[in-house]
Amino acid sequence: MSTPGAATATLPERVRAELELIRSNVRGVYGSLVATSDGFLVAHDVPDLEPTEIAALVATTRALASRTTNATGRGEFREALARGSKGYLAAYAAGVNAIVAVIGTNDLNVGLLHLQTREVVARIAVHSPEFRKWTSAAAQPAADQGPPAAPEAPQAPPPLPRRRPPGGIRPPKA
Repeated sequence: MSTPGAATATLPERVRAELELIRSNVRGVYGSLVATSDGFLVAHDVPDLEPTEIAALVATTRALASRTTNATGRGEFREALARGSKGYLAAYAAGVNAIVAVIGTNDLNVGLLHLQTREVVARIAVHSPEFRKWTSAAAQPAADQGPPAAPEAPQAPPPLPRRRPPGGIRPPKA
């Protein structure tokens, strides 16, 4: 669906419009945001909270969930859901370079959230390569900014340490 002026809207404005769709289509959504995998805020629809802090935390959530799904043989991370005493946090991978986080109240219909949000995430994921360019450009000093570097291929995380044998660490045999 195209809206007047959509062609001239900036990427953060287009992403924010997608986030607003989540809130308008799903009862119980408090707010949402999109962050890069590095924790940079792209756009948000989060009232009364600090979105840059949440962006960094959600990127950490993605990194941990990605390691966990990989270590357990569950494949590539897609989404995670956390329930607290006052509501929900859902995190969705949007391509390899971004994450969508949705904050919900206790009244959130999680099934409807997944149904509605997965479509929005797919549309946001189309822009994922552009988000990678942002983080590369943000890391360079302003005077050196030329064309953004080509995106790097995702690297596999280092293996997790092995568990200790039952009974703890055993002293070496003499």
